[in-house]
Amino acid sequence: MVRKITDSKWFYILVSLLLAFALWIYVGKEANPLTTGTVRNVQVVFSGLDVLEERGLMISQGADQTVSLNIQARREVFNRLSQGDVTVNIDVSGITEPGEQSIPITTRIISYPRSITSTDAIDLRYTSPSTVDFTVSRWTEKDVPVQAVFEGSVAEGYQRGEFSITPETITISGQEELVNEVQYAQVTVAQQDLTSTYSEQCPVTLMDADGNAVTGSNIQADPQTVLVTLPVEVLKEVPLTVNLIEGGGATAADAKVTFSPTDTIMVSGDQADVEGLKEISLGDIKLADVYGTNVFTKEIELSPELTNVSGITEVNVTVTIQGLATRTMKVDNIEIINTPEGYEAEAITKSCSVLIRGPEEEVNEITESQLRIVADLSNTDPSTGSRTVPVKVYLDGSSSVGVVGEYAISVSLT
Repeated sequence: MVRKITDSKWFYILVSLLLAFALWIYVGKEANPLTTGTVRNVQVVFSGLDVLEERGLMISQGADQTVSLNIQARREVFNRLSQGDVTVNIDVSGITEPGEQSIPITTRIISYPRSITSTDAIDLRYTSPSTVDFTVSRWTEKDVPVQAVFEGSVAEGYQRGEFSITPETITISGQEELVNEVQYAQVTVAQQDLTSTYSEQCPVTLMDADGNAVTGSNIQADPQTVLVTLPVEVLKEVPLTVNLIEGGGATAADAKVTFSPTDTIMVSGDQADVEGLKEISLGDIKLADVYGTNVFTKEIELSPELTNVSGITEVNVTVTIQGLATRTMKVDNIEIINTPEGYEAEAITKSCSVLIRGPEEEVNEITESQLRIVADLSNTDPSTGSRTVPVKVYLDGSSSVGVVGEYAISVSLT
């Protein structure tokens, strides 16, 4: 019976299969043995951060950390571990108060690559560290002003203006303790020898009340840069002038003009605006209104594109007439024109004393018949009664002698 079995072909086939299976088991264990190793730099991943933020909380310390896992597995499993990331996952959605947190690292919170299946036996022997430790703090935000500091220089002959910052405030957020320290944000401009307006996006630095920088990953600024504009303009010293209108027998050649407290001011502006600026006129002065020496207060007015660097906004202009003779003459030649319709006008004033001025020889030759007074009633209120009206005094027959001052007479309307 035994001989028949051993002589059977199927017997040898079965024995061959059993031997092959045993050899496969043996070779498999020898080629893919159990081994122990350490997986290093395993990233800790936090989930539920949005829930934490809704509660006004944040991870202030320990948000970025790694651990090492010591595991036992087949060699082939270790090979597949290198094909994807291993992570330790911490769910923080259940945390409701700030404080220190310590989560033990267990198999339940370890995620392996997709290439690792449930049939791959991985034995977690120990971890380093054994827990994930982190700190939860309160989160807050606030707006702070942005200030600019100039640590550079402008070229000679140039003037810098005031900083313009857009936006003027930024929002900072993060760990409550750090946010509360910040009093303002600062930008620094350090360019040297500037000759034109500076305008750049500049990063902000958060500062405390003592001027120290507040830094760290637990505080953020939004936006992180602001547009800083620093005008740089040309400086120029410009003389002050007045326009002398000849009259009363005097011309500009007969007048001495002085300015107090200064006869020049320093202005700044774009090169195109300043380059052609030769003088600043303070307006007109009628020499017919000047008798002897008169002082006129004049405001300094500049075009909008220029800046008065000196800060002087008005000056006293002293005008003195020199080298001319004066003479007072009685004038009774009075004429009234443009009397309102339906009224009759009569000069109550019958004569005026008029001052004339000019070269002495010509002044002495003037006669009273050359002087006449004209009262124009075109702007007079048409009502009965007397009133004082301004008049114009004409001196006929002389171009070098003129009338000094302003005059008025009394007129009656009936």
